[in-house]
Amino acid sequence: GVLRDWERFRATVFLCHIRGAAKRVSQEDTHPFLRSYAGRDWLLAHSGQLDMQKVHKLPLGQPPIFEPVGRTDSEYVLCWILSQLHPRGVRRLADIGWDELHGWFRSLDRIGTFNVLMSDGHDLVAYRDGDGKDELHYLRRKPPHEETFLENRIATLDLSDPKDHSRTMLVFSTTPAGGTGWKPVEPGEMVVARRGEIIWRSTASDDAPEPGERPGRALRPSEPPPQLMRAPMADLTSMGVPTYLHLPTSDAPPPTARIASVVHETVYAYKQVVEQSSHAFRLRPANDMTQTVLEHSLEVDPDGESYSFEDVFGNHATNVRIRSPYKRLRIVGRSKVRLRPVPPVAVRTRGTTIPLVWMPWQRQMMLPYLLPAELPETQLRELSDYAMGFVERQDYDLVETLHDINTTIRRDYAYVAKSTTLETTPFDVYTHRRGVCQDFANLFICLARLLGVPARYCVGYIYTGANYENKIQSDASHAWVEVYLPWAGWRGYDPTNGCLANLDHVRVAVGRNFRDATPTAGTIYKGGEGETLKVSVRVEMEDAI
Repeated sequence: GVLRDWERFRATVFLCHIRGAAKRVSQEDTHPFLRSYAGRDWLLAHSGQLDMQKVHKLPLGQPPIFEPVGRTDSEYVLCWILSQLHPRGVRRLADIGWDELHGWFRSLDRIGTFNVLMSDGHDLVAYRDGDGKDELHYLRRKPPHEETFLENRIATLDLSDPKDHSRTMLVFSTTPAGGTGWKPVEPGEMVVARRGEIIWRSTASDDAPEPGERPGRALRPSEPPPQLMRAPMADLTSMGVPTYLHLPTSDAPPPTARIASVVHETVYAYKQVVEQSSHAFRLRPANDMTQTVLEHSLEVDPDGESYSFEDVFGNHATNVRIRSPYKRLRIVGRSKVRLRPVPPVAVRTRGTTIPLVWMPWQRQMMLPYLLPAELPETQLRELSDYAMGFVERQDYDLVETLHDINTTIRRDYAYVAKSTTLETTPFDVYTHRRGVCQDFANLFICLARLLGVPARYCVGYIYTGANYENKIQSDASHAWVEVYLPWAGWRGYDPTNGCLANLDHVRVAVGRNFRDATPTAGTIYKGGEGETLKVSVRVEMEDAI
């Protein structure tokens, strides 16, 4: 085929129209039709037949700026659409307004059969005839790709190029090309795609994963370094807690404040006596504009020499040195915190675009949160390209780009417990599309920093709604991300659950990475063989009066 001989031909949008060999057609009447306008190439491919008398009544302007070369209804329609854009100063499809464009397509639909794909090189718009006289399907595949060939009786699509291994593809076709997962575009429905993502559709979204496609997600980071003392990260499944987050929904207005009560108990047991050890605990929730610690206590048994201080990241830390021998160490943190809603992002922030421009002193202050993970340059370049895909999909808008990253990780990455280790890098997570909340936070942080957006690691608790008769919900330590937005400050994004940190999140500690914010850390100087760890975390939430 033609494209097979064009190995250097690369783009984010491909549009192809295949005719049967028995149909004789001149070059000027061959799909897809192309016109150049506003620095873009505009393409349209049409399946069906419109009433030519009614088509020719569509005004092209006086004098016409765009005129058809051939005799097809499809080319005339493309010229008519472009003639509507020019007087308005519209330079791309997105500027028309998707509702209005859908109205244009429905008007054309009334004068014949109108199945169409149209693109300005940035967005791809698909519309299916309102009477359903022809079919239109779509398929979205995300890495890692188990199948790289899509084939039907007409064409074969080969996606085995190594450069496409980590790419997400979204394919529209009148005839499904092999494999499973194809979904129909409903009659009269318009779907808009941008860089592998459906960004708008005229009917309610049916893109929810099929049962079993998206595993449930636990709400905890991976375990801390095994060479040190293990940190208290509970196994939710063993505690009978649902591992898939369903944030509470209600028609009632959201509360203006909430009170969270947290009991976090960690028990280490050893077969061999520990003769001496030192520990660092970060279990006291943060005090800031959205959180106020009403009560907090820390119990350590056996007791030792302790002192508290604020670390360089602003976290409340307690260091304990235990000199007496023990075989069992119990740490209990009890906290009561008033949570207030996060204020909305300022209008000025919402208008901010990427790249951000920082004053020299601002960049100096944010430098620890701007350096991405230490990875080979080739991997960072791949991740940078991935991050820029979100930027281009959201027209360089800062807030929308971060939201897109947050929700995409939630949807396209599978939570698989114990599938990663502390050595798992953001590139590993990107390649395999699986991990735990710590991994998703690390990936988000890496992408944000590559875009020049300061990002830091956050550890705390999340309340998922009481599912028990006693209205007490057991959760575990959770990891999410905070990014620094101009004129808004640090804002929390939870990529594990695809939501913003708000009244369900209790922040405890932050840092450059998990090592800076881990709830417990310790060093055993002698003894301590045969360690076992048990964790119990209980979160109770009530609306503040």
